[in-house]
Amino acid sequence: MRHAHRVALPALMLFVYACTPPPDGPASGGDQDWAVYLGDSGRQHYSPLTQINRDNVGQLVEAWVYRSGEPAGTMYTSPLVVDGVLYGLSPQLVAFALNAATGEELWRFDPELGGAQRGLMYWERGEEQRIFYNAGKTLIGLNAADGKPAAAFGEEGRVDVTPTDVERTGYLSVTAPGVVFEDKLILGFTTTENADAYPGSVRAFSAMDGSLVWQFDTIPKPGDPGAETWAPGALEKAGGANVWTGMALDEARGILFAPTGSATPDFYGASRLGDNLFANSLVAIDARTGERIWHYQVIRHDLWDRDNPSPPTLVRLERDGRTIDAVALTTKSGHLYAFDRETGELMYPIEYESTLPSTLPGEMPAPLQPVSTVTISRQEFEITDRTPEATASVREKIKDWDLRKWAPPRVGTVLFYPWYDGGAEWGGSAFDPATNRLIVNANDVAGILNLTEIPAGFSAYGTYATHCGSCHGMELEGTETGPALEGILERMSYQDVGKVIETGAGRMPGFARLSDLERERVRGYIVNPNRKKDEPTKEISYAHCCYVYLRDHEELPGNTPPWGTLNAIDLATGETVWRVPFGNYPSHPDLGFGAVSYGGPVVTASGLVFIAATPDRKIRAYNSDNGEILWEADLTAAGFSTPAVYSVAGKQYVVVAAGGARMGPPSGSEYFAFSLPD
Repeated sequence: MRHAHRVALPALMLFVYACTPPPDGPASGGDQDWAVYLGDSGRQHYSPLTQINRDNVGQLVEAWVYRSGEPAGTMYTSPLVVDGVLYGLSPQLVAFALNAATGEELWRFDPELGGAQRGLMYWERGEEQRIFYNAGKTLIGLNAADGKPAAAFGEEGRVDVTPTDVERTGYLSVTAPGVVFEDKLILGFTTTENADAYPGSVRAFSAMDGSLVWQFDTIPKPGDPGAETWAPGALEKAGGANVWTGMALDEARGILFAPTGSATPDFYGASRLGDNLFANSLVAIDARTGERIWHYQVIRHDLWDRDNPSPPTLVRLERDGRTIDAVALTTKSGHLYAFDRETGELMYPIEYESTLPSTLPGEMPAPLQPVSTVTISRQEFEITDRTPEATASVREKIKDWDLRKWAPPRVGTVLFYPWYDGGAEWGGSAFDPATNRLIVNANDVAGILNLTEIPAGFSAYGTYATHCGSCHGMELEGTETGPALEGILERMSYQDVGKVIETGAGRMPGFARLSDLERERVRGYIVNPNRKKDEPTKEISYAHCCYVYLRDHEELPGNTPPWGTLNAIDLATGETVWRVPFGNYPSHPDLGFGAVSYGGPVVTASGLVFIAATPDRKIRAYNSDNGEILWEADLTAAGFSTPAVYSVAGKQYVVVAAGGARMGPPSGSEYFAFSLPD
């Protein structure tokens, strides 16, 4: 039956279109695609559609639901819609095409690879139309019409994007769609945060055959511009500074805006002293040649994993009676930057804050950090006042911690605020051209930053701590990212533990790059109920323990609410126009204090903001003028993704992927489409 649908349904759609009066234009309800990740190459998250408006949004109903398959894992994909066909990905990265008006499946393609992925890329040239996406390190090209591999692209539709100009053993994957520009697919990548990480680069591949067109190294080679910001000998060992989130493109100017991450290893930078360009920077690159135009570094010698998490957003702002084409960048530290697209001139004042000295051997933090005077989240920690019990619980936890701002990591605990996931996160921001406002959801909780001293030589505990401790905890207790491993043999066999360590499972990458002995010793350490830490050698190093946030006795954030907000920023002045608590935790659904969120908003010409992103499994519509909730609907799992807004045959739809699982169950594999009733 599936093969029959692939042929019959497109023919039916053509018949329907032939009988439909020509549209008057997108604003009046004609066909409007969502052909680019986050709406357009400028990552503006904007739809010109007005059929759904403030007066009727409360009437939205479920138009269709598509169950994409696997119930396990997470699903972050924001779908594409081109010519009435919706393209999406399942939790295991099975690609599919649907009738965007009905949700009926047209084709599926299973790469049998899996991984995490936030979206797809669409490319066309003449009669040829292709869909591209990455599954791990593999760039896949499919014919848009039938989902079959594009034979002329790479090896039967596949290109391995592992860098070949450097020898590293770390994990590498592409978890966000790249930019499509003039027959080029421009990609960054994700790597580890340890010493085995790949040096970052932005690369353009041919959309026709997959060959490499150009490469910009975000860690400079010795003698190149930026190399002077690294201590002698550091460049040869450095990794990271990679672009793991999305990039933005000014198509008219041919300028690519690439936000880079921190240099590695994270948290302990004695091996990479200096400011470390072009890590933690926004880099403007010539999209045709790969040459750097300008850059700005937001964090110098990053010791806090403050990598730039969000795709930049192309915006406009008024200044001294003139309109400026700018690019906005939101950061994990909760700051908002805006730059002139052509020159890199800053649009907001900068202040310099002092960094505290380190207690770790050989570490030298940058003396000053430049920060924007415009913020999207609070900058000072305040202990929760939710209840006396909550206050007492948190006060007892933090009594021996280092609470100072810009305190560097140490052996012991530092209060980290805002925490690892922002401020801003990878969902990005929406730009409303009618008001020149930026719409952005922000996280506002405190994190726990703790380094553990480990032996630098070979040891079971040292290997476990380096490669597993951040996700599963130094005592196997589990974290926000990875499950507890204590008593693992009660849940899986000894053989299966070894297989997962080698090949990975769900969001966890495999560690085949480790030697057989290293993997075996890690497995032995995990499964042994009488495990002991190995004696350290004379040379020591440090491992980060756990991406977690500070909680009170009821497992709620340990700082004063709100803990998650939705914000509208006047880009001309940098002032916050409105800020409202955003979402709830399922354990306390009626608090109204907001929650940590993942996924971004979409703003429409009719004055609406559509966003899911919260753990309470809702999608909501807000009034873009004041942040008032005008509509909400339940999802089967949290929609940690960005909606797509489009119209087919004169009818407007809002679609979101509900994958859940990131902050606990349930996980899901459904795509929900909403529209006005017929």
